[in-house]
Amino acid sequence: MKEQSHIHLSAAAPTQDIAQIERFLLVVGRGFRPGFSTKTALVALVDDLRRELDRGSVTLLVLLDISVAFDIIDHGILLGRLSGMGLGGIVLQWLQSFLEGRSQMVKLGDTCSDPWPLSCGVPQGSILSPMLFNIYMKSLGEVIRSFGVRCHLYADDTQLYYSFPPKSKEAPRILDQCLAAVLAWMRANKLRLNPDKTEVLQVSRKSDRGIGWQPVLDGVTLPLKAQVRSLGVLLDSGLTLEAQVLAVAGRVFAQLKLVRQLRPYLEKSDLTMVVHVLVTSRLDYCNALYVGLPLKTVRKLQLVQRTAARFLTGANYRARSTPLSKELHWLPLTFQAQFKVQVLTYKALNGLGPAYLRDRISPYEPARSLCSLGEAL
Repeated sequence: MKEQSHIHLSAAAPTQDIAQIERFLLVVGRGFRPGFSTKTALVALVDDLRRELDRGSVTLLVLLDISVAFDIIDHGILLGRLSGMGLGGIVLQWLQSFLEGRSQMVKLGDTCSDPWPLSCGVPQGSILSPMLFNIYMKSLGEVIRSFGVRCHLYADDTQLYYSFPPKSKEAPRILDQCLAAVLAWMRANKLRLNPDKTEVLQVSRKSDRGIGWQPVLDGVTLPLKAQVRSLGVLLDSGLTLEAQVLAVAGRVFAQLKLVRQLRPYLEKSDLTMVVHVLVTSRLDYCNALYVGLPLKTVRKLQLVQRTAARFLTGANYRARSTPLSKELHWLPLTFQAQFKVQVLTYKALNGLGPAYLRDRISPYEPARSLCSLGEAL
């Protein structure tokens, strides 16, 4: 249950307030940031890690765990941040009424507990809440980057990564100072870090795996993991993505085994829809990361796709996969991954994707005039 006050905006509201409302609504209209997703975040992150790996650097990827982040946002601090953005008057009152005056209760059967007022947190499921949370967390990125450490924040998923030469003596001090500053920022902003669930991955060549030290957060030494899960993708120390491919293949084969039991009860069109939801959607998630992987790694996913195609078409296991893919209008997995990269590139170059992807692209400029220059290739 929730209770909140309401502010009615009259036609006689001052022009200044109306202008603020229009600007704020324009920003909130981009609250979910079209073109931004976990996929673009992972493409940027893995691209950075691979570049540093190619340079021979060691990178420590730290995945911070923030406990119940959306539920403990302090209203006073958030309203202060909004005021610092230039919002005031009726607009700030409107946002204050959105945040405050709420309560919650527990219902078990026909019995309800007494309402308990909520003094912190942003309502999950609201279109405003992700935007307000991003505003609340914005200064954390500035703190991290002040130490020369890069970071990527996606909602309450905060990842920071620091690259350094394999025998650097300054790296432990810089990273520990950065983590201490992050912890201090969290405490000052009434957020809670969980060191026991914070994970660290060392990305480096095999010869550089033993760096001889581990980062420390709030007095807890963070062990280096062999692999970590970042936004749903398993990353390993060599960025081979073998663990990710094996995990996806295992889950999809398990889903196909369950879907087979539905075959006698569903029409082909309905069965195709179920396969798209449970199987091909898993193969499609972040498949842009599979570009450039060895064929022996990608072949495991191609086998899954081939099995799904044979299941939908009723073909036997000896049937060739190419005609089946054409019948289903499916691209082979390797071509799907290449197509995804091309789509991301096109969107980034045409202002339809994140700026952090556009900044990584260097357009090719030939030394002489070519006939294909006007074909957007």
